Amino acid sequence: MNSNWYVPPKTEIQAVSKQLTSSLVNGHYNQANLISRMLISQQWSPAVIYLDLIRSTLNHIGNLWHQGKILITEEHRATQFCLLLMDRVRNNFRLPTPNGMKISMAAIEDDTHVIGLYMTADFFRWDGWNVELLGSSIPNNDLIKYIDTTVPNFVLLSCTFPKSNQKLEQAIESIKLLNKGIKVLVGGPAASLIKDSNKYIDGFASDPLEATYVANKLVKTNPALVPLESVLLSLGDKIHTVRKNRNLSQSELSKQSGLARTFISAVEQGKQNVSLGSLKSISDSLGVEMATLLSD
Repeated sequence: MNSNWYVPPKTEIQAVSKQLTSSLVNGHYNQANLISRMLISQQWSPAVIYLDLIRSTLNHIGNLWHQGKILITEEHRATQFCLLLMDRVRNNFRLPTPNGMKISMAAIEDDTHVIGLYMTADFFRWDGWNVELLGSSIPNNDLIKYIDTTVPNFVLLSCTFPKSNQKLEQAIESIKLLNKGIKVLVGGPAASLIKDSNKYIDGFASDPLEATYVANKLVKTNPALVPLESVLLSLGDKIHTVRKNRNLSQSELSKQSGLARTFISAVEQGKQNVSLGSLKSISDSLGVEMATLLSD
């Protein structure tokens, strides 16, 4: 994420969280909007807004509903405002260069809780992933048919209530039985109950940010998962850096390597696949080993 985001001290976060919660519980939406605009104008970190403000606020309001202290309409009203705040955060976030990885996300059949899933989708998008957000309560048969057709690198399934764990485990096993090398991540309170006992689960995350860490760690430990697009982008960036350090223009490198300047330009942008012969010509012209350009 952008290192320029503002990460307030814990006391400030707690104070704003208390103000936001009070505003939403009491229906003071002018005050809530002022808080929202302040968060955006001061460029608060999206991770802080999502995890330390929105999540804690909704947890508190959900507890009030369970205790019978507020109506379900009031709980839903607060949720809708938080979804609006998430939209405002998204609109102020510039997406990074795609990393070539694709993940499909869904709440398991009969599970209609999606705000955590929406948060997770945003964190993956901000990390450069291609995200397919399938939504809530997806029937297992439809889910498996879709995954079989689209073949993402990862599938993330969320499950809130233990009564749905049987369907969660059925979905996980069905995805693995496709034998297409798809990694399965799970999240949610109910999923935590099976994370250690289900042999098909590749990773569990307790929050959206952790989910991106778990997925990226799995990618790094499984080189076969790294897409060609990522390899070409990394190679192009190294060639560009070395060429600049040698004070060579693309035209000069073109002449020395015997390759077209447009080809060199496309390679540096990660848009052109490269044969071993072309890579050898480029590396010789730059005075570096091919292994240096191909290393992590």
